[in-house]
Amino acid sequence: MRALAKQHLWQPGTNLRAWLFTLMHNQNVNSVRRSLREGTAVDVEQLSSALIATTDPAASRKLLELERALGQLPVEQREVVLLVGLEGLAYEEAAAILSVPIGTVRSRLSRGRDSLRRLMDMTGKDNAKAAKPTTVALAA
Repeated sequence: MRALAKQHLWQPGTNLRAWLFTLMHNQNVNSVRRSLREGTAVDVEQLSSALIATTDPAASRKLLELERALGQLPVEQREVVLLVGLEGLAYEEAAAILSVPIGTVRSRLSRGRDSLRRLMDMTGKDNAKAAKPTTVALAA
C-alpha cells in the first residue's frame, strides 16, 4: 500500500527492489520508534503460534538462540545481516537500501557475523566452519 501511495517518488531507471526495501526499512524504523515511544511490547509467545513448527527440538533451540543473538546485535549490524543473510541481497543492494557505502556494509556484516558466532558460542575454528550452514539456512 505504501509503495503505491509513494510511487511518484520512484525514479525510473533505478533499482525498484532496492527502493521497495528502502520503503520497508523506513517503515520498520518508524514502527520501532513509535512502539518505543508508546511503550508497546511484542508478545513472543503470541507470535510463536504463527511460526512454522519443527519436529527436531535441537533445530528449534538453535533458531531460538539465533533469534536471541540477533536481538543482541546493534541495529546497524542486524540490518545488514538480515538483508544479506536472510533476504539474499547483494552488498551493493544492501548499501543502496541503507544509504551507506558498500565498505560500511562489508564491515558491519563482518562484525555482525563475528558477534553472532561469539553470542552462539561458535568461536572455534571447527565451529566457525559450522557457522556457514547457519548463514546459508538464513538465506533459504
